[in-house]
Amino acid sequence: MARMRSIRLARLNPTSALRRGALLAVSVIFVASCSGSGGGFRTFPPGSVRRPASAASSPGTSPASSLIPSASAGSSEAPAASSSASAAPAGSASPAPSAAPSPSPTPPTGSTPGTPALTPALTQTPKVVSVETCPGTSFTCVTLAVPRDHFTAGGPTWNVTFAIKKAAKVRKGVFVTITGGPGTSGIASAEDYTSGFETPLTDDDDIVFLDQRGIGMSQPVACPNATATYYQSDNDPLDPSQFDGAAADAKTYADACLAETKVDPAVLPFYSTRQAVEDLDAFRLYLGVDRLSLYGESYGTQYVQTYAAAHPDHVAALIVDGPVDLTQDGQGFFAEEVRAFDGALTATLSACDTTRICRRDGNTGAIAGYDALRARLLAAPVPVSFTTSKGAIVTRQLTAALLDNAAAGYVYSQFSRMLLQRAVTEATRGVYVPLLRLAYDSLVVDPDTQVAIPDPTYSDAMYYAVECQDYAYYPMAGDPTARLHAWVADGQAAGVANLRLSSTYFGDAPCLWWPNTPKVDPRVPGLVDEPFPIFVLTATLDPATPFVDAMRIYARSTNAYMFLQTGGPHVIFNRGLPCPDDAITAYLADGTLPATRINTCDGAVADPYVQNPLRRAVGYQIASQFAASVEANLLNTDDYNYRYDGSTALASGCDLAGSMTYRPSAAGTRVDLQSCTLTPGLAMTGTAILGDDGSFRLTVTIGRQRLRFSRDAAGHTTVSGTFRGRPAS
Repeated sequence: MARMRSIRLARLNPTSALRRGALLAVSVIFVASCSGSGGGFRTFPPGSVRRPASAASSPGTSPASSLIPSASAGSSEAPAASSSASAAPAGSASPAPSAAPSPSPTPPTGSTPGTPALTPALTQTPKVVSVETCPGTSFTCVTLAVPRDHFTAGGPTWNVTFAIKKAAKVRKGVFVTITGGPGTSGIASAEDYTSGFETPLTDDDDIVFLDQRGIGMSQPVACPNATATYYQSDNDPLDPSQFDGAAADAKTYADACLAETKVDPAVLPFYSTRQAVEDLDAFRLYLGVDRLSLYGESYGTQYVQTYAAAHPDHVAALIVDGPVDLTQDGQGFFAEEVRAFDGALTATLSACDTTRICRRDGNTGAIAGYDALRARLLAAPVPVSFTTSKGAIVTRQLTAALLDNAAAGYVYSQFSRMLLQRAVTEATRGVYVPLLRLAYDSLVVDPDTQVAIPDPTYSDAMYYAVECQDYAYYPMAGDPTARLHAWVADGQAAGVANLRLSSTYFGDAPCLWWPNTPKVDPRVPGLVDEPFPIFVLTATLDPATPFVDAMRIYARSTNAYMFLQTGGPHVIFNRGLPCPDDAITAYLADGTLPATRINTCDGAVADPYVQNPLRRAVGYQIASQFAASVEANLLNTDDYNYRYDGSTALASGCDLAGSMTYRPSAAGTRVDLQSCTLTPGLAMTGTAILGDDGSFRLTVTIGRQRLRFSRDAAGHTTVSGTFRGRPAS
């Protein structure tokens, strides 16, 4: 079973422009959450690094007409499309709304959103528990005592914590960010996310994040050990011989997760999104403001749409980035999402096959190599000589489930896709360690011990606590096993078994055994005639929330603006790119609406490929070539980009032998190398310095030879010593 909460990778895109020094408190939460009908695989990383404009795909022109819903899909008139979108000039009149598409999508069979979700909440009077500085941030944490059940009077309260940073100037509005998952801590992300906001936004708006009930400072629940075990299962419900095992795995996980959380099953319904949005309204009342500007990413779009449906008069603007279409039932969502994952993986592998440096880095093409490896793993695991952080060589087993986790976890962004390409090309040469490392990172387990890494910023238990309340899976089909049979039958009819990441289709399978789940889908109806603008942001290669969800949301709204990035990652706002950031900031700053309804932003499938270490020492003709390879590979490990936090030393094994330890230094990051072998015959002992200014120094002993290489920030290099028996050059 593949586990995905890779939005951490979608956001964390270190590059040469800010690869050093900017890697602040990178919490390893990403990856995981096995999907979610409401937008599965939708977590978001606290402390993640923003992608600099210089390194990301530049916005440009790209035809949009083929990607926009046609009239037959429910659009009565197709609005004009614009490329390289930017907001209308400051001070210009906002464009009058164009003829709006008429809503056409209908809820899938068996989906009855609406009635339970729109029951009005009881009137509240916010009760303040505490107001204090959020640890390690410039935000103020406000904890409120809110009703555990917002729809029944007289019950107990739960403490829910919000983080607020006051506008630098006079407040004109309140901008609320709801992060993905469900299961991420918004407060853990607050400082880093805000560092990417444009000045007009932080000058004029109070900035708000929160820990939703179930995580961080708000009634946290967690079951990391049960989760790490569950997602390493190879049982496939689509295979009749493995169906019983897959059902047992899902039931065991539901039971073990709840036992680990020690949560009373009777309170599980109170973790639903419909309950959680009323906590935000309590905070609005505490602030004494009438309207909020809401930004939701991934699962956060599920949250903000639910809030907007319940409190439309209290919304100033709605921004849904990587959105979930709430008119889809769970199984309908997964049927589209599994194809989105397959499309993102196929595009990633195809991009390698059509790029000379990537294609030549492996023994076979990436697609052929990946498919051959998976077929081999379905027959039997492959033993792998794995290097621990102490340099010890241990035997591990690469399984089909681990390959699925590596692939699904690393197709969320252009940068992570490039790392996946590198791991696949290495695997075609018989080196499987990089794929294992990606899988361990996706699972959030320690590479040495294979034990779950506790993460206070993300919770799979909260993920299921929310998802299993927001969606009803085949409630009329009988007991949980019968319901899984119905799910499998739909998957077989949809051809899911033929897709590379078919296991993502069953991301919410534990919900079938989760206690106290709803009998009908309780979601709100789709937004249509909202009294506020809605900005719909998506990318064509978003694996977690398929861009067709965004298209449907746009098509039925009368006041929507679309921003579509070709290729691209999961969630596209606040990556330092003019498109869509300029238009969103312009509206939030002064109310300037985009000049056109449909806007495209150029993107890419993957970042430029970084070559793996050469397999033969004789391939390095000069020392400078070897040093450049060492630098490139130290910068492009999953450990450096997703586990090293910039302040605490992190040791890991080198791919072939030996170890390396990343640690902070005055110049940037120092890497201590101990018999570190990236190319056979070139075991290095010494140090490397990855400078914050882009400089690089390497001082190592290889056998009896001493090599020194230095490149300053201006690009001037000096080389001394001996390399491969010759004076270094």
